Amino acid sequence: MVRSVLLFCLLLADMYLTDGQSTSADRRCVYTFNVLENDCAQTPGPSVDDQLLKSSVIALQTQFKLMVKEMRVMGEHIDKLTSDNEKLVNVSNELQERNDKQDSELRNLKKERPTSEAGPGSSNQHSSTRAAVYTRWGRKTCPGNGTALLYWGVVGGSHYTHTGGGSNYLCLHRDPEWGPKTTSGFQSYGHLYGAEYQTYTNDPFSKANAQSLPDNDVPCAVCLVSGRPTKLMIPARLTCPDGWTKEYSGYLMAEAYSHKGRTTHVCVDNAPEVIDGGGSNQDGVLFYNTEAACGSLPCPKYVQGWEITCVVCSK
Repeated sequence: MVRSVLLFCLLLADMYLTDGQSTSADRRCVYTFNVLENDCAQTPGPSVDDQLLKSSVIALQTQFKLMVKEMRVMGEHIDKLTSDNEKLVNVSNELQERNDKQDSELRNLKKERPTSEAGPGSSNQHSSTRAAVYTRWGRKTCPGNGTALLYWGVVGGSHYTHTGGGSNYLCLHRDPEWGPKTTSGFQSYGHLYGAEYQTYTNDPFSKANAQSLPDNDVPCAVCLVSGRPTKLMIPARLTCPDGWTKEYSGYLMAEAYSHKGRTTHVCVDNAPEVIDGGGSNQDGVLFYNTEAACGSLPCPKYVQGWEITCVVCSK
């Protein structure tokens, strides 16, 4: 009996030091318990000590089986944790690759980004991501050269007889939006009137879009040109400098020289359009051709009384 107990104790020690899931260890455990049971059965006249020892062995056997079961459960849990850890490592590696790729792209963008602090018209900045906006006076559409129509509307400005108010032409939207507080009637504020062509004699414009211009209302189009962020209106020219794109050309127009109200000069398209139904003589802000007046203006090459041309260019 003593030999069997010692053998069982050695087996327990061996099980603690080896893999708890070993099937060979399980077989040795069963074999040892069988030896213990045979020894106990062959002992004549079991004493009280033998019975206590046998009870202790049975209790140890039960505890050992529970311990082996717990070790197997722990082993399965460890396997799951190992698998989850491998998945996390894979995800971490994938995220690291993405981060490295983004860092590389960011470095490339920084290399392409200009270091100069020049203004928005600087030629060393990337024009592909920038754009220009201009008004095409006298038309409802934009040129078909990569431009986009933002809106077309009607021209407005101060009355030609008024000494106050604004001095510029405005391209007004056809669908105005009003603020929450408006008051009916004039309050001696600035007044805004519509615009009319005043080209009665020696009209230089093409009649491709309108047969008659006098007293007709003037349209306008606001155009967005992408990739060419610099725009320029050149008076007295019909062509653009080398490397520039021609948006449109036409004639320089403003208020008449004898009127109290003054306006800026604008380039009206060579083939102007009119607003449908706006042919009545209401005056307002007016469009007259601008003529060359010799004196300080060198003639030649300018010619007295000739209408000044213009061109709008972008780059």
